[in-house]
Amino acid sequence: MLFLICTRLPITGSFLFLTSLFAFGFVVQAEDPIAYSDYRGDREELRTEERFIPRYAVAGGYISWASDADFSSTLGSLSQWETGVQANVPFFETDKIRLTAGIQYRYNRLKFTGALGPLANMDFDLHRVDIPVNFWADLNPRWKLWLRLQPGWYSDFDNVGSDDFILTTLALMSYQWNEKARIAFGGYYSRDLGEPRLLPAVGFIFEPDPQWSIALTFPRAEVAYAPNRDWFIAGRVFLSGSGWNITDPAGGSNDVDLDYKSMRIGLGVERRLSGPWWAYLDGGAQMGQEISIEEAPYVFERELDASVFVTGGVKLRF
Repeated sequence: MLFLICTRLPITGSFLFLTSLFAFGFVVQAEDPIAYSDYRGDREELRTEERFIPRYAVAGGYISWASDADFSSTLGSLSQWETGVQANVPFFETDKIRLTAGIQYRYNRLKFTGALGPLANMDFDLHRVDIPVNFWADLNPRWKLWLRLQPGWYSDFDNVGSDDFILTTLALMSYQWNEKARIAFGGYYSRDLGEPRLLPAVGFIFEPDPQWSIALTFPRAEVAYAPNRDWFIAGRVFLSGSGWNITDPAGGSNDVDLDYKSMRIGLGVERRLSGPWWAYLDGGAQMGQEISIEEAPYVFERELDASVFVTGGVKLRF
């Protein structure tokens, strides 16, 4: 019923013309749940919803800091922080379908101290630019479709070429099983988890009452609670990371891929500031951290000890 096509392709004029525009925002993650009011006659109900079919016209910005992480079996440590902004707008909409486009930018600062091998005491300023195009369709009262096509550039921007380009794609169907349960399935390809990979997108959402949501949306799990229309609290476990095409830190003539991945376990709190504006703060632990260099004439792969992270930002929702 549903299939996924994805690749990492060289840049060509015709290809960019056809695809110029995230399968993540996980994204993908199916995107973060939100709290919102559902008006039914004179009665207002509060509920939480895992955004397999995310709301459009979303914008926001954030900054995230992580404590130093020591290499597990050798000398050295890694410190890092990141910041990012995004904006999405609808440019075609009917009662049954929506088409949106946007732009996302993320900056990562990685600093290595006392490390062995090519990373030594190097600092990296890393950039990621994505141009997501999303298509949503309400096929009937139970079935919904989400397609995402997202070209992006992941680089230190020292020497931008075709190796800096990556195409992320998502295809997802969701089905309303009953009043309290929904399922979603499909697949996505992304390098957002630290290395290129193709993963199934499988999810199950259980809402025992209007204020609670339990979501198992591989590779993410979440328990969310909305005590009222202005607060939202969620505990999450999910994979994190990214990859960038960079100048070889060992001095080689060819670029290499620097990949970082981790698993984050944390708690997030969101507060409505005014109207569609929300502020949020997340914190927790980063575990299973790993840094590696690919496409190089040498082998470099290191594990890091656990560290803590804190993320704060604002979101604009409609």
